[in-house]
Parts: sequence; structure tokens; C-alpha cells
Amino acid sequence: MSSLPSPAPIALIAPRLDAGPAAQAIQACGELLGPAGYYLAAAPWHSAATLPRLEALRPVAALVIGTLEDPALRAALIALEIPVVETWSASAQAMDSVVAIDNVEAGRMAARHLAEKRYARVACVSADNPWERARREGFISSVAALGLEQVADIVQPEVQHMNDGRMAFLRLLTTNTIFDAVFCTSDLLAAAAVSEAHNRDLQVPQDLAVLGFTDDGSAAQWVQGLTTLGVDAADLGRRAGQMLLDRLDGERGAGQHDVMETVLETRLST
Repeated sequence: MSSLPSPAPIALIAPRLDAGPAAQAIQACGELLGPAGYYLAAAPWHSAATLPRLEALRPVAALVIGTLEDPALRAALIALEIPVVETWSASAQAMDSVVAIDNVEAGRMAARHLAEKRYARVACVSADNPWERARREGFISSVAALGLEQVADIVQPEVQHMNDGRMAFLRLLTTNTIFDAVFCTSDLLAAAAVSEAHNRDLQVPQDLAVLGFTDDGSAAQWVQGLTTLGVDAADLGRRAGQMLLDRLDGERGAGQHDVMETVLETRLST
């Protein structure tokens, strides 16, 4: 009786596994890799204590969610001499291949949309992670050139729950500035902004327009009628999985760069 070969591990390196967009991408990637004889192996690889275990695992490749900046982890992966696919955003010097969002351009698109809607005084609310920082930078760099006035810029250190987003919006209100539109670099931040605006009898978009960014198509679930920029997280996961397979099969060399298209979904909030 024939037996199937043991599946080969692909190291999954992610700061969080429960975030909606990352979970969707990981699920889609795993579904593509499984039938080909691979599985994703998750562990806190960023911890110095687990790095020796990464070498002992002997992964055939690595999937990275977010940028890979940790020097010790980069060195450990380089030493393994395996294909590495970074996703969502690329490091300043990508290790191998990338399936990413052009987050800077997404921020520029947000600024252009608000300018086209003739909002004059705008604010930005973002979280402190690489991809949201890039969206913020793209937005801020475009505002003045488009004739808009940026009156506030709030960066929330950590955003995991709705209350974190509410805290960010409350920080925005305490600046005591007048603004007629806000760009939130994630759905969660945008949903919290709309919720807190309603709590203060502000009408969206009559008193305040809100523009968000969705990685997983959940914008309509968070807030009905939320205008968003976004990408398909599951498609990103499938592309990353296919790139891993192509690298492992020798059909593609290192240095591949796949940029996801950002799409604007205009709804009632702007």
C-alpha cells in the first residue's frame, strides 16, 4: 500500500494571526499550499528564544505577513537559504519576493477622493504599523498639493479593538480643530469614527465625511454605507501561495514583485 509523503513546512511569520485581513490571506494561502504537499507552520518566530527552533523546523520556504525588519529573524532566514515571500508591505530591502499593497498610493487616492468631493479641511487617523504608516504618508504628502488643509494627524499606538479606534477619534476631537472629513487607514478606525460621531449627534457625511480602508471586504459589515479603499485579502493570500509554489518548483527566481490593485468603493459616508 502506497503512502503519501509527509507535508513540508513553510514558516508563517506574522505579528498577529487573529486580525481579519491576515486571517483571510493565511486561510486562502494555506488552502492553495495544502494539496501541493505543504503546510504553514506558525510560531512566535520573532522571539529570540524560538529562533533555534526555526532552524530545527527546516522550513522549505517562509510566508511573511507585513514587513520583515527584525535583524535576528532576517539573519536566521537568510541562513536557511529558502524562498521568502513578504506580503502587505515590503521591507526597504526585500529578502526575496513580495506580494504587496501600494499603501502610499492608497493614501494618495484617499486625498484625491476627498479633494474631488470638495472637502477643504481634513484629518488623518492611523495605527502605528508599517502599512498604515505608509497610507498615512501617502495621504499627508498629497493633501497640500491638492489644495486641502490638514488640520490634525492622529497616530494611535495600537489598534486591536473598537475601543482603541474610539480612543483615537476622541484624541482627534480633543485637538479642538475644525475639519469636515477624516481619512482612517483601517476599517476599524473608520467604524469607530462613525460610531463616535453619531454619539455626538454629528451626521455623516453632512457634518463629517469618513473614508476608510478595507483589507478584507468587511467595510459594509462595520458601517453600512462606508466609503472605502481596499484590496481583496483572500486574493492576496492566493497570489502569495502561488508565488511560493512557483519559487519552490523553480518556475520563478527571486526578486518577484506583485502589487495588488487598490479599489475605491464610494458609498454614503463621503
